[in-house]
Amino acid sequence: MSLPTMHLEAVLFAAAKPISIDMLEEVFGLSRDEIQAYINELKRELEDQHRGIRLRISGAGVELVSAMESADYVGHIRKREDKLSNAAMETLAVIAYKQPITKAEIEEVRGVNSDKIIKQLLTRSLIAELGHKDTVGRPILYGTTDEFLRSAGVESIEALHQEVSEAEG
Repeated sequence: MSLPTMHLEAVLFAAAKPISIDMLEEVFGLSRDEIQAYINELKRELEDQHRGIRLRISGAGVELVSAMESADYVGHIRKREDKLSNAAMETLAVIAYKQPITKAEIEEVRGVNSDKIIKQLLTRSLIAELGHKDTVGRPILYGTTDEFLRSAGVESIEALHQEVSEAEG
């Protein structure tokens, strides 16, 4: 079966969220290698034609996103309340770097109470409860989610740590 990239683009657009390669294999009845080839072809087409959308692959899957070159314009339609506060960004960075981590450990690093911010990050599905630490009181362990990976534009936590290491060194 030959798959015009327009079909892949239409499926990704209609989904409006990341779709796994496994799901794309199922939808199109193609092998992983064939799907990967079409993903690469569509990615190249969007970039070569200077389109307003791009293909992004992250740990959450494959999705269409706005082109970075259009960020100033796209930013005008984003609502202010969608932005994370500096405190939320700091908390998210601590969790991403040290996960799995308890609330007490987060607060030890930050030096302030983090109840409200943890609830906000949970509500936005940027972090999740991973289980309980095997210590007195069995505190909840927190870690980042696929939604966090998608919004950060990275494929995995390991890739994020690699980027941080390279930026520091």
